Amino acid sequence: MENGETIELSRGLSLMHLMMMGMGMMIGAGVFVATGYAIGFAGSGGILVAFALNGLIAFFSAMSFAELASALPTAGGAYTYIDEAFKGLVGFISGWMNWFALTVAGSLYAITFATYTVFLFEGTDWFTSINLEHELIIKLLALAIALVFIAINYIGVSETGSIENLITLGQMGTLAFIGLFSVYYIFVHPEKLAHFNDFVPNGWDKILMAMGFTYVGFEGYEVIAHAGEEAVNPKETVPKAILYSVAAVTATYLIFAFAAIVGAEPGNVPVHEWFAELGAVGMGEAIKDLMPYGGLLITLAAIFSSTSALNATIYSSTRVLFAISRDGRLPRIFSRIHPVRRIPHYALFASSIIVLTIAAIFPIEDVAASADIVFLLIFLLVNAAVIKIRNERGDELDYGFLMPYFPYIPLLAILFQAILSLWVFNVSPTAWAITIAWVVIGLIVYRSYEGARVEPFRFERETVFEEAKPARYRIMVAVSNKENAGVLTKYAEAIAERVGGELLIVSVVTVPEQTPLEEARHFANEAIEAIKEARAHTSGRVGVEGIIYYSHSVYRGIMSAVRDKKVDLLILGWEGRSRWGKYVLGSNLDRIVKNAPCNVVVVKPGDTEEREKIENILFPTRGGKHARMSAELVSLLAEIYNAQVTVLTVKSGEDEKKLRERLTPIVEKISRANLRIVEGEPVHAILEECRKHDLVVMGATREPLFKRLIFGEVPEKVAGKCRRTVLLVKINRGIRARINRLVGRRVE
Repeated sequence: MENGETIELSRGLSLMHLMMMGMGMMIGAGVFVATGYAIGFAGSGGILVAFALNGLIAFFSAMSFAELASALPTAGGAYTYIDEAFKGLVGFISGWMNWFALTVAGSLYAITFATYTVFLFEGTDWFTSINLEHELIIKLLALAIALVFIAINYIGVSETGSIENLITLGQMGTLAFIGLFSVYYIFVHPEKLAHFNDFVPNGWDKILMAMGFTYVGFEGYEVIAHAGEEAVNPKETVPKAILYSVAAVTATYLIFAFAAIVGAEPGNVPVHEWFAELGAVGMGEAIKDLMPYGGLLITLAAIFSSTSALNATIYSSTRVLFAISRDGRLPRIFSRIHPVRRIPHYALFASSIIVLTIAAIFPIEDVAASADIVFLLIFLLVNAAVIKIRNERGDELDYGFLMPYFPYIPLLAILFQAILSLWVFNVSPTAWAITIAWVVIGLIVYRSYEGARVEPFRFERETVFEEAKPARYRIMVAVSNKENAGVLTKYAEAIAERVGGELLIVSVVTVPEQTPLEEARHFANEAIEAIKEARAHTSGRVGVEGIIYYSHSVYRGIMSAVRDKKVDLLILGWEGRSRWGKYVLGSNLDRIVKNAPCNVVVVKPGDTEEREKIENILFPTRGGKHARMSAELVSLLAEIYNAQVTVLTVKSGEDEKKLRERLTPIVEKISRANLRIVEGEPVHAILEECRKHDLVVMGATREPLFKRLIFGEVPEKVAGKCRRTVLLVKINRGIRARINRLVGRRVE
């Protein structure tokens, strides 16, 4: 932020951009380099089983990412989700590992590009004339292509997405053509199916090794989650892109592996041994044997895939480092955004250094295995995070997608990912050594850099004034504007005074998800005025505290205030109509009333100015447990205002004697109350009685679960049409703040 201006990431990625980015990341070294090795120790049938099971596990984790990305669409991706759930050391190390995994994967894809480029040109006169060592050429090509895509990422987000679409469409088209040709080929040469006779030659445990070693190829959907702050309509597009990408890539891997196996010409050598001997270029040799110009096609596919994945990993690693730095866990320089390009250019530079260094130094097998281990551990933590976040904060977050069969799906993913990460040790012990070494470096950074140990700053609230005295019972009134502040405060203070409680006046200031909460205070003037207006309507007989909460949504702000202040009774205002047909009271009010862990009163002010004296209170009810608890509040209001209460019920074919027997205990709970039974259509009959009273109190009724109701059909219709002030009461049973406790604490 410079000169008071907030610099934000630009939004230019559509559903197609996101899908192409994810698929481009996934269809990389996982299918071209790792598959040849994996067939070598799992066999021709084992690799198909490994890909299918990996696809299932990836789909489980993808649902976790989709759920979290729909609720927390930020640039940090896995790091943000884990840090939101676990904080502290676990949160920091997860971000540190995630950054490492993405940069290592970028190096892997650069080497894959170089390996298959050399595979295409080796043996030609031009290649021979270069007169350089084979491995040196691969390293130089890897560094060159990495530099090209570092430059592309520096250009900006929209250009990145456009390049991604072209590359991914090219690779998908090439792989689809090879797969379709293999189907034709097997009809012409059915004897090739004999390659599957020895389905799992080295035992079923080797399938776990193959799954672990090729899991890097199922990692791309995390990149989509990292793009949350730059996606168009992220709550909808990000979850769809994640799930669609996993399904499409799994199918592509299966048909491509099938094509390579039926195309291989191993001679007298078993198929799996042939692939093991060729290693990284085993897939290339197999497709070269499968079809004319197969070598050219497989090289084009490898080039398209590796460059697409390289582009995505450079992009994603940059955003992870940006998010860690923005939280203050690493130096702030990495979260600076270029004022013209609007990309985190210093984070891009740091990630690029690691990508280039690893590509130049380390062998491809150990790099691939190390990326596998770290990604498996990160995804394991993400699956644990989705369980913790939904259990602890599920009612605060605005989810665009919720996975089915929760929590069984993430629990299964955790189990399988733990097993696979351990099994990779059998493929590359060095990979585990590299992973442990990076974690140790992260621990050193955590201990030596003070910011890494400090929890990310969450600017959430600010006290406007505080005159509250300690009290056992807390009533919170949420005000959004000066117009309704007086009416809401009137009832809140009256109840607080009667029960010996304290009054909290709260207003919520919201900013978009991509805007830091620190910036919200620049928009707090209206909220401050609303709180001051509410304070002006208090009498000074109870302690009062005025607080502004800063949040990314009104719902989350109010729910945070309720939990933070341990509120017993929440009072909200309602205009009497919803702006959107799918909501009863409004999108925020509906969710707050349903999920608040306290009792709730929604006040719909009358059309005319409030009377100074409330002499008659109307309490329409049909009886039942909810009515008996709401009657406690009605009795309290009657005592506060010294008012007469009419307990009203509308007879609808029920025997009047039984009706009186059911309602008499409710009437007896209220001082100065009488029972009135009328006939007619319920809403119309209640509205007629409303005209004779100063205040109407209605409790929630029991309704079928499939109805879109909060308080019940009749109370909501009456409240919407009544010209008097209406209090809608929702008692949340089974929690500590119940109205009968409220009455038990009253000050006589």
